[in-house]
Amino acid sequence: MEEMWGGLSNAASVAQLIGVDPLGLLSKICQAARAARQNRRDCEHFASRARMLTELLPRLRDPEAARLLAGLGDTLEEAHNLIVSCQGRGRVHEIFMASRKAEQFRDLERKIDSYLQLFPVISHIGIARRLDGMEAPQPSSHSQTTQLQEGDKEFTLAEITAATNNFAVVLSDGDSWTVYRGRLRDGQEVAVKRLKPGRRGAEDSFGTELAILAPLRHDHIVRLLGRCAEAGERVVVTAYASNGSLRDHLHGRRASPSSSPVTASWEARVRALLGAARAVDHLHRRAVPLVIHRGVASSSVLLDAAWAPRLTGFGAAVWRAAGVESQPVEPVAGAAAGGYADPEYLSTGRVKPASDVYSLGVVMLEALTGNPPVVTVWEEGSKSMATMTLASFALPSIQAGRLVDVLDRRPAAAPTAWQLQPLELVASTAARCLWLHGDNRPAISEVVANLEQALELICRHGHF
Repeated sequence: MEEMWGGLSNAASVAQLIGVDPLGLLSKICQAARAARQNRRDCEHFASRARMLTELLPRLRDPEAARLLAGLGDTLEEAHNLIVSCQGRGRVHEIFMASRKAEQFRDLERKIDSYLQLFPVISHIGIARRLDGMEAPQPSSHSQTTQLQEGDKEFTLAEITAATNNFAVVLSDGDSWTVYRGRLRDGQEVAVKRLKPGRRGAEDSFGTELAILAPLRHDHIVRLLGRCAEAGERVVVTAYASNGSLRDHLHGRRASPSSSPVTASWEARVRALLGAARAVDHLHRRAVPLVIHRGVASSSVLLDAAWAPRLTGFGAAVWRAAGVESQPVEPVAGAAAGGYADPEYLSTGRVKPASDVYSLGVVMLEALTGNPPVVTVWEEGSKSMATMTLASFALPSIQAGRLVDVLDRRPAAAPTAWQLQPLELVASTAARCLWLHGDNRPAISEVVANLEQALELICRHGHF
């Protein structure tokens, strides 16, 4: 924690920015909550928000924070006083005051949540300002390992060029980005995502990805290591996933049963789906602020050296205010043609957490069928080939109880009844994720629970 607070030494301190010593206040709040005798659950809930602020406040490096966070000090003082008042009264006082204090806690939590929702805004402002007038960063005398821990390393273009051997090895190539393989001076392998100049909206995507990824810490979310914004270049540096993407192993360049456990094993496929679902669950329910990914796809589920899945591709992500179920956001260009986009979102222009659930449902169908999100089929009536979404292709068989008609046979040429049981659970969950109306889809927590159950069944029956 001292290193995080030390990062403010080159700018105004947090106390100077918002007029109080937040570290001291937050520490007092957490200590007081542990000693509370009344409204203990309310105290614990508020302390969890205090710990979030303890993680986020050290990232403030922009004077704009002083305006946006005006009043935070008063709110923290009020919260501390309220929690202290819960420490030493008698039983009668507890009975008469608990309800009133609970309402006071709710009011304070709403205030703190409103501040928590501002951190991505402040972060985005700071990034934009640095991009507008950034000078080439100087190589630091500190070790790279120490700096990379916070994901805030500013690489020089020379460092990026050397790490990638002059951008020699391409990992993937998209409309706005090319991703290269690299190796830092300390030997760490990295993925270097380089913006293609002149692409519409790409600059905003760069800022969004940095602002959203920077505070995220989760076992199944790709780790941000740093960035480069020099001489017109825009580069995001993340941890390297040596086994490519889930798409590669289902219907891409790595899809070989002889060399890929994901191609050959249902257990590996369900583990990949479960990791992706847990990442989305973190974004929807635990991230601060909450996040809607808007780009869940088999290509955005990476597999590291241990085959652990890690969600990436945050360039289209948006923040979501707590308690707000949908918000107007223009759909990503070309999303309808990709096969992953939520039809309700495309028709209303309002994105919600259920939009990510829909996209994850498509990824689940990919894992079950081995087919891409858009398939080409023979149309008997017109005597020609036609394209259709994977959902339209696979759901009729699944809903009719005939999963075997569309099931990928590479993991098991003739699956037994007990092998089909967990796969049918995955299929029924995917079908519910793909309901046209978002309110009818399962919450991401239920998707996680079902995938955990499916994986347990697979492991129980021999890890097939």
